[in-house]
Formats: sequence, C-alpha cells, structure tokens
Amino acid sequence: MRKTGLAVLSAAMCVGLAAGMLAGTEAKADEGVTLVFAQDLDTNEKANAVMNEILTEYTEKTGTQIQFESLPSADYRTWLMTQFSAGQGPDVYTGIIYDMTQDYQAGYLTNFIDIYEEESAYDPGKPWKETLPEYISEQMYISEDAVPGYPTATSVVRIFYNKDMLEAAGAEIPETWAEFMDTCQKLKDAGNIPFAFPNATIDDLSWLWFSNSICSQIDHEMVDTLDVSGNGYVELAEMCKGLDEGKIDFTDEKLTACFELMKEFSQYWTSDYNGLDQQTAIEMFARGEVAMVQAMSISLENIESIVGDSFEYGVMPVPVITTETNENAMGKSVILGGQPDIIFGMNKALEEDETKYAAALDFVQYMASPEVQARLAEEICRIPLATTVELPDRLAGFTITEEPLRMPWFTGVNEKWRNYFHRSGQEYLSDSITVEEFGETLNESYAEVIAEVEAENGWSADNNYGMTE
Repeated sequence: MRKTGLAVLSAAMCVGLAAGMLAGTEAKADEGVTLVFAQDLDTNEKANAVMNEILTEYTEKTGTQIQFESLPSADYRTWLMTQFSAGQGPDVYTGIIYDMTQDYQAGYLTNFIDIYEEESAYDPGKPWKETLPEYISEQMYISEDAVPGYPTATSVVRIFYNKDMLEAAGAEIPETWAEFMDTCQKLKDAGNIPFAFPNATIDDLSWLWFSNSICSQIDHEMVDTLDVSGNGYVELAEMCKGLDEGKIDFTDEKLTACFELMKEFSQYWTSDYNGLDQQTAIEMFARGEVAMVQAMSISLENIESIVGDSFEYGVMPVPVITTETNENAMGKSVILGGQPDIIFGMNKALEEDETKYAAALDFVQYMASPEVQARLAEEICRIPLATTVELPDRLAGFTITEEPLRMPWFTGVNEKWRNYFHRSGQEYLSDSITVEEFGETLNESYAEVIAEVEAENGWSADNNYGMTE
C-alpha cells in the first residue's frame, strides 16, 4: 500500500482507549455526556424512526445523550463541510469511503488504525478489524497507517425479476450474459417489456452500475496495469497516473466491446429509458408492468409492500460474462454496491477530551454491534458488513458472492465525470453518436476531469501523484 505519512493516535490516547476497552461497560460514557451524531436519513421516515429507537435505547443503557442530526442526502455534505469549517463538526457521523477519505486527509477525522487492533466492547473475541470481510478491510486502509472509520453496512445492487413472467415466457433465470440476453428475447417475444432501465439523470444509476460491472468483467487486466500500491484496487491517484502514461483509452477494443453489449441490451428496455427515473422504474416492476429492474437492497421493503401476493419475484446479480460472449471475459460477476458506504467516523477534535472520546468510541462500537446491525438488516434492509452478523432469510439473495469492484471506471472520480459519462451515454444509446465517437468523447472528458483533479490535489508525475513507492 502507498504511504502518506499521516499520524496515528498519540500514545496517551491509545493508553486511555485501551483502559476503557478493558473496563467494558463500566467504562462507558459518564452521565451527562452529549454527542452530536449526523447521518443522511431525513427523507426516510421508517429509517429515522428505527434509528431514533436505537439511539434512545443506547441512552438508556449508557446515560450518553445523542443529539441526532438527520439530514436529506442533497444537503448532508454541504452541512457537514459548513460545520467543520466553523469548527463545529459533529462528534460522530457516517459517510461513504470516498468522502471519509477526503475528510480524513483534511484533518477532520480521528485515525482508527490502533482501534482496529483492539476488540470491540460489543463484539468481543477478536480484533475489531477481523470482524470485517478481507476485501472491505483492505479498502478501509487508505494507507498502511491510516483508517478513517469503521464500516457497518452496504447497499447491494441486484436485478429484481418477476418469476411468474419468466415462467410464462418459457425463460430461465439467467446466470451468464448470453442466457440473460436469451431471457430478455423470450420475454420480448411473449409481449412483455423485459427491463425498466432508468437513465434520466446520474441519480438513476443503472447505466453506471451495469457499465462498471461489464467493463470490470472484460477489461479486468486494467487493475494490474494501474495498481501501483499493490492493494488490488485502483484508486484516484492511480487513475491519474495511468491516464497520463497513456494506459487508459476508452476507444480500446475491450471497452468498445463493453459499450456494444450495453447497446444490444438496450433493445429490451422501455422506450422512454432516457427520461425514466429510478423510482418510477421500481414501481413499474412492482406493479407487474415489466419483468426486471435493477435496484438496491434498501428498495426491497418498498417493492414488497407494492407487490404483495400479486406475483413471486427473486433477485440476482449482474450475469457473468463468459468467453462465449467475449474472449477477454474474467468469468466472474463484479459486485455493484457492496462497498463500505455507511462508515462511522469520529471527529479528530475529540482527541483533546478523553471522556468524550471514550463515549464516542463506545457509541460507534455499539452502532457497529451484531445486535444493532441485525436489527437494521431486518427492519430497513441494510446489508451488514460484519462477518459476525447473519442475514435474515428475506435478504439471503443479497449475500455478496461476486468479485469486488476493483476499478471504478465511472464512479471513482467525481460528479463531473459521472455527468459526462451519463450525457454522452445517452447520445450513444439513442444513436446520436457511434461507439467510436462515444469512446473519443469519453477520452476528451476524462482528460479534462483528471487534469482538474490533479490541479486540485497538486498531483503530477514529479511527485508521483501524491503516492510514495
């Protein structure tokens, strides 16, 4: 892994932490401690209700008061950055790995590097880091000596399919891409709309999701080409280095083949896909108007409530591309979602207040406990990451069996790049540009965005893009 020279916790703080851990529940926060906790749940009434119940129970157990700042996703990051800029950031908050990495490097978050080596007070028996799947743990180490927090859950993306509709059309539940196309054709021949594919904006994620998985399955060797750190993942600095060295080319035949697969797939979508939003697509599936839709695990409850007993459905990952479809195929599906996207971090300023720091750590470990994670899985369909938590039967189809996303082709840079990819993708899918023109447009857009990223971070070949060998 690459090193950044970021400092770890002070020895004094580590001693205080260890003492608190050994004391167990007796060392939990003193009566009267108040922690500000922030999470972007404001528009989800049930999630907020469940969270508030958990927080109330925690206060009853420990005496620590939790001031819950629940904000809508659109405003969450803006609010957080405003608070931190004013020196008033929350004591504990959650975020995705990209944001938490940036916040750590900005000096807002405490380092969990030593905390990972200890047991959790609420999940004892092994070091805390060993309760995570290896591929998740790998992603949490943003360098050899820096960890921005602890991940508790993820949202796994699946294709929901109408079993009754498939059976009536004589179609099989596909496992490979070739079988997937055959299933779509049989559904279409039977007079059904095979797939509701929302593609109105970048928030309607199917274009990004499918493209990430397909490109990763066919151009999988790019990981070894770009991975400087050797951690098995391609990170932003490595993308910058790779582009500058001429190693990333969206007109390459492997990527062109991926885009052509998506074009072939598009014949099975609703005709208004470039104007269809994700919520409408999900509702179309739930009402039995289309055979399949792609959605996150957090949509399960909404789908269940609409479907009721009207038809039987199941879920499946993006089908595996085999050499039958493309000679370069890896032969494994690549996970969509499944990343550490609910990460609990602690305000670095807490390191100046040992009592409050101990209370915050106890709260984080409580929220990461098997008890709480199992409850969130059962009640609001969050997929827990800890290996010590079992999925409820109704979520069994969301068990992660695929390869992780090691090269985030279209989601790992920034919003501007996602917008470019989405808009030019709309043009390509609607036959306004050819696949060659699409690749050339992506090359131009990617070069522009990467140049801005390098300028923002002060990265160049001269300083090895901020990485050390």
